[in-house]
Amino acid sequence: MFFETVANDQAKKYIAMGRKAWEYKTKDVHVGPIFGPAYDDKPALNRAKKANCYAETVEEAQKCAKALGTEISGVVFIDQE
Repeated sequence: MFFETVANDQAKKYIAMGRKAWEYKTKDVHVGPIFGPAYDDKPALNRAKKANCYAETVEEAQKCAKALGTEISGVVFIDQE
């Protein structure tokens, strides 16, 4: 299992191909990440959804990040090989 962090444009292509983002990294580390659908900690994922820190797409993640005063700087995907 390994993590791959890619730029937002590449992430959009991955998502269009059916891959699910693990998390969307924000430029402000104090805000923390926006979690994606591949995140595997269900209780944390449920809390993130309630706190508007969950997104399915890069565009949704940017909206969440903007509401928190930051923006998305990259997207993390997890590969289980």
